[in-house]
Amino acid sequence: MVACVHVARILPGKREEFVRQLKEGFEAGREGLRALGFTRVVSFTTPEASAGGEALLVTVYEADDPSVVERFYSLQPVIEQERRAHGVLVAPHDHDAVPKNVAFVDIDLR
Repeated sequence: MVACVHVARILPGKREEFVRQLKEGFEAGREGLRALGFTRVVSFTTPEASAGGEALLVTVYEADDPSVVERFYSLQPVIEQERRAHGVLVAPHDHDAVPKNVAFVDIDLR
């Protein structure tokens, strides 16, 4: 199991709209995410380090392998949604590093 993290800066005044769209998209695509190989997706926002934006979006993708995240970001619907959001809801950024952004500490304390 691997956890990969994605961080994006939400543009000022766009937090609620972006969070709504993201939540609806992940919930609607739940079965597709599972079929792709994800075991868990967790997203949250944090204003603490948002320099120049309203908040940061942090998404943690869990899967058996980072290639699942690579495949996800290569899907046409995901590419199109990212294109619509960049510069409108979030600061433009790429996703090349996301599969490489793996946890350096992963301690299961259960």
